[in-house]
Amino acid sequence: TVSDTISVKIQIAGRAYPLKVTPEQQTVIEKAASIVNERLKEYEKAYGVRDIQDLLAMCALHLSAEQLGFQKNQTLEEDKINKELQALADLVKAFDKD
Repeated sequence: TVSDTISVKIQIAGRAYPLKVTPEQQTVIEKAASIVNERLKEYEKAYGVRDIQDLLAMCALHLSAEQLGFQKNQTLEEDKINKELQALADLVKAFDKD
């Protein structure tokens, strides 16, 4: 609820963004902003890009790609675990028949 939120100012690319977050979200949001700012510095240095909009677009693209890769890997792991659980369940059924 709104009463459970706190006001914070997050700095991204030198600009302050006021947000209302829960105390639990505050640490995550601050860490996320820190990661974005660090990436912006890395891209500026690595690619010589100075335009902040270009840097933000590159950052958004790379972070989104990483997230999609993570989700794909997580799905593959879940599929592997489900197959292993099914194999175990089949073994249990086979022993129960004996």
